[in-house]
Amino acid sequence: MASSTDDYLIRGGEIVDRCRELDRIIARAEAEKAALLGERVDRLLAEVPPGSAGYEAAERSMFAEVSSALHITRGAAARALGIGWALQTRFPQTRASLASGEISARHAAMIVTAAAPFDLSDADAHQRFEQQVVPFAEAETVARTEAFAKSVAAAVSPATIVERHRRARGDRRITVTDLDDGMSLFTILIPTPLAHAAYDRVTAIGRQVSLTRAAQDGAAFEGPSAPQPGEELTDEQYQRLAASESMFADLAEPLTDARKLDEIRADIATDLLLAARSDSLIESGLDSIRGTVQVTIAGSTLAARDDRPAEHDGHGPIAPDLARRLAGPAHHWERLFLDPTGMLTRTDSYAPTERMRRHLRARDRHCRFPGCRMPAGVCEIDHNHDHAKGGATDLGNLCCLCTGHHALKHPDNDLRWRWSAVQSPGGVVTWISPEGRVYDDVPPPRVQFV
Repeated sequence: MASSTDDYLIRGGEIVDRCRELDRIIARAEAEKAALLGERVDRLLAEVPPGSAGYEAAERSMFAEVSSALHITRGAAARALGIGWALQTRFPQTRASLASGEISARHAAMIVTAAAPFDLSDADAHQRFEQQVVPFAEAETVARTEAFAKSVAAAVSPATIVERHRRARGDRRITVTDLDDGMSLFTILIPTPLAHAAYDRVTAIGRQVSLTRAAQDGAAFEGPSAPQPGEELTDEQYQRLAASESMFADLAEPLTDARKLDEIRADIATDLLLAARSDSLIESGLDSIRGTVQVTIAGSTLAARDDRPAEHDGHGPIAPDLARRLAGPAHHWERLFLDPTGMLTRTDSYAPTERMRRHLRARDRHCRFPGCRMPAGVCEIDHNHDHAKGGATDLGNLCCLCTGHHALKHPDNDLRWRWSAVQSPGGVVTWISPEGRVYDDVPPPRVQFV
């Protein structure tokens, strides 16, 4: 007789299987829809060639017809028609993968968009791009595929991407949009690596403030383990802060600083802009904390012998001159050794703990649960085979996991929702769900710019 636990897991598995089947059905329907929209564009082009008298009116009518019938905006209609036409004319592998249900419509739209820098008539570039991106998309989420696709596009057409990035930097600006309740949205448009570095810095300062205040109130730390102003935080301190959050919430009286981390981040950014001197910041205490991003650049490009794009790990390509500027004041560099497929094989050294961590961050680049995009720099290092059960502190048994996905493996979890993970050669992490399903997460390959 089946137990309630067996019933729970069996029915859970049936639900997931049916959802996956429905996703394939939806993808096939989306492929048919895209083909029809592509045909609609073809009919317009055959009827009224672009640039001829009446073309703009005919196009406007087509957009109005599709937007009205599908109950979408004019912009959404134009985008759907453009993607449908592109899939029929320039992306045969993407179209086939969508029609077979291997990727979603969102994957297909993102692939088309990532290839926008290519010349429409450059069939070779589109083919080389699809050959790398479509197999990756079939095994990954849209978000992960997007970063990879951008890097592949840069590898296929490096000069075009570098020039586009350089031109885009001329659009740097700040805007203010007034909202309700006395609040305004302050937006700054800057290169992606600088934006992530700035976010990382205000986050680090915010955590430092939270930890220091918690230490002062005696809520999370005592004695020599308490963080001091200006002191670099350890992983243990971060973990203790996270573990104490629920305790903080239950206190009868709030801590001295009851702000959430998001509030602290916003206040710090405002204070830096309003009060800091732009010519010289005093590097003491919290001012000494620097933002961190991980950038990979070829040695020849770093030495300015060529202008190949660099890669902002997990986010896509960046212009080489910006990467060289970031490399100059970097606290440390790490050499990466790749195999011909772009997979990381080793770094300079494995033995010291910090170097092992750097190797894992360079290999994983984000949390290794399938689909998760949490950057490796803020993840925890997990023993796939629990250390308490004899798991070795070895690169073949370690990977980066975010707090939420790390908790899935916790031995205190009920068997009905406890996951396990096993690492095989090459850094492939195989996850086993409570229902017994297997999900492989392959470390993302490096795109090798030529």
